[in-house]
Amino acid sequence: MSDDQSGVSPELKARLQKCYTYGNQKMTQGEHDYATQMFSQCLRDDPANIIYIQAFILNLRQKYKDNKKGNSWALLKSGKIKASIKTALARQKWKEVLENGAEALKLNPWNSNAYLSMGRACHELDYPFAELAYYKQAVESNPKDAEINRTAARALQEMEEYDHAIACWNRVLQTKPNDDEARKAIGDLMIEKTIKKGKYDINEQKTGQTTVQYRENVQNIEYEERKELSAEELFEKNIRKNPEDIAIYIDRADVLFQSNQIKEAENVLQRLLKVQDKSEFRLRLVEVQHRRLMDDLTKIKTNYELSTKPEVKAQLKVQFESKKEELSNATLKMYTMRVEQNPGNTHYHFDIGTLYQSQGKFKEAIGEFQQAKSDISLQGDCLLALGQCFQHIKQYKLAMAHYQQAVKAITEEGDSKKKSLYFAARLAYGLQDYAQAEDFATQLAAIDFSYKDVGELLDKIAEKRIN
Repeated sequence: MSDDQSGVSPELKARLQKCYTYGNQKMTQGEHDYATQMFSQCLRDDPANIIYIQAFILNLRQKYKDNKKGNSWALLKSGKIKASIKTALARQKWKEVLENGAEALKLNPWNSNAYLSMGRACHELDYPFAELAYYKQAVESNPKDAEINRTAARALQEMEEYDHAIACWNRVLQTKPNDDEARKAIGDLMIEKTIKKGKYDINEQKTGQTTVQYRENVQNIEYEERKELSAEELFEKNIRKNPEDIAIYIDRADVLFQSNQIKEAENVLQRLLKVQDKSEFRLRLVEVQHRRLMDDLTKIKTNYELSTKPEVKAQLKVQFESKKEELSNATLKMYTMRVEQNPGNTHYHFDIGTLYQSQGKFKEAIGEFQQAKSDISLQGDCLLALGQCFQHIKQYKLAMAHYQQAVKAITEEGDSKKKSLYFAARLAYGLQDYAQAEDFATQLAAIDFSYKDVGELLDKIAEKRIN
């Protein structure tokens, strides 16, 4: 169902329906990245359509196997997207809020703040059904957050979703038992709901209660206030009860990781491995250790930049190089484990291929990129990387063939397109194929004449062709 205000033409609707159908097929086949592309297009061009919203979210949650946290690097990768959402909200660029929100959900389809922002944007764009869908997702993703429930409750009340709104306010009271706004809102909603159903006349009370008395009775409901254990105490209590319950360890480690308590998350996973040693748990531990090493490297770099003492800077430089090597080894270990445990995941093959390429292991990188290039979302970048790797091992014909394919495969005029054209032009020039070199360099100049030395390259090519 879509809101009337979305203004989608019949022709566009027909095209989007094809994308939606194809996306569903890919989702059922487990090709979630391809399905994401299809559903993203649907959502971009018809943002009010709740069927597209639901399909987009369902596919992403299946992709992450309903792990409730999304991509393991979501926190690291989402900073720029979060800033873009904040900027778009401040500037009231509602379509940009939706677009950036969708990008955030691709990393973590349980991102409650993204859902809240998208709900706000839909409210401003007058897409009430989409607004409701996003607010419900926000609450579902983080049901214990008082402010999320508060925001959702207000929106739900406007849409006369009384039961859902009351449920939200009750969750606020579970977190904040003395919240006056929540108590008052529940009373008002019950009255409003009764009036709407025609069972309660505001002027002539059939129950014999005045509106004020009814509200006071609701507000005076006693909510049990219990002294709650801290999260750490609760974890230890649950472990004592069920020392072999794997889910307790995993949930606690995830919460600690998400809250940036990396060392604590590492300790919990080490305890888990003593209970049950499985490859997927070892991978989780390596991923957390990798994150800790990245944080350590950042701290050393910051301390180096702040220090004014030469002897301290010298020590920090040694520490930095040592930690950098440790991180490099951990990265290779993590990527290798990911590929071993998920051999069909093209993104993991691409990641380890990129790492091999950076380390100068070009033959190993070629094997990984060749496995990853079947994924249409990675195809262009894989072809470009393959061209570079083949060029490094002096297989120039293969390099040129892959550059040519990359130029065709990469349709957006971004950095990858520019790189493909530049490397193709440079290699063609080196192979003395000046006509082809001119063709690629001219295409690049038309996109970005200031890119590297493309202007000088065109002059050199012209000189060679004259001679």
